[in-house]
Amino acid sequence: MIPKSGDSKEVRNYQPITCLTTMYKTLTGIIAKRVSTHLEEQSILPAEQKGCHPESKGCKDQLIISKAIYEDCRRRNKNLSIAWIDYQQAFDSVPHSWVEKSIELVAVNSKIVRFCKLSRRNGTQGLF
Repeated sequence: MIPKSGDSKEVRNYQPITCLTTMYKTLTGIIAKRVSTHLEEQSILPAEQKGCHPESKGCKDQLIISKAIYEDCRRRNKNLSIAWIDYQQAFDSVPHSWVEKSIELVAVNSKIVRFCKLSRRNGTQGLF
């Protein structure tokens, strides 16, 4: 277990680590790339999901866009309201079964879906 932050006496402030073989990491990297390519080719991910697009800097891109909008409104004397939502540990809170169902719904190759399901059930963390 690796400590995250906060009180070191609280169990919830630790995260488990998994040591996987290089071959397994390579395989899951290839699978992740194929899933990403499929999502891009089918135009499944909305443009707002910056962190999921290749060549994107995720939050950095969004902050630069927000700053440009802010500066434009300030220059034009326009009112502006901005809200940010921080989904802390969002990926940790989504059940793996939802992830599996989601990749099925977007028509990811059935062999990849099966691999993901078997990896989770066999105790390896693979893509999840």
